[in-house]
Amino acid sequence: SLPPPPSAAGFNQQQMSVVEDLEGIVSERDLEIQRIAQSIEELSSIFKELAVLVIDQGTILDRIDFNMEQVVEHTKEGIKQLEKAEEHQKSARPIKCIACLLIMIAVMLTILILKHR
Repeated sequence: SLPPPPSAAGFNQQQMSVVEDLEGIVSERDLEIQRIAQSIEELSSIFKELAVLVIDQGTILDRIDFNMEQVVEHTKEGIKQLEKAEEHQKSARPIKCIACLLIMIAVMLTILILKHR
């Protein structure tokens, strides 16, 4: 095959075979190291994307939390408004009854006055 390098002039055939085997092993290991480095880069990219997703989810959770607090506040305010409306409705009933009775008394008096004429 290739002529031996000048530094290999003192090596015999067996030693040259060992050197060639070692060069093959070194080449394989170099390829494996390159594959591992590529896998690490891909893993790094995945973790970066995951970090972005976690940040986005955190933002969404913050919005949900804020909206839940708003719902609680609006619900409390709604309950207060309903209680006020109930009080107004209860206080208006007696006034309506009194007004109705006064109108009936006025109608009855008018009928009595007209009947005696």
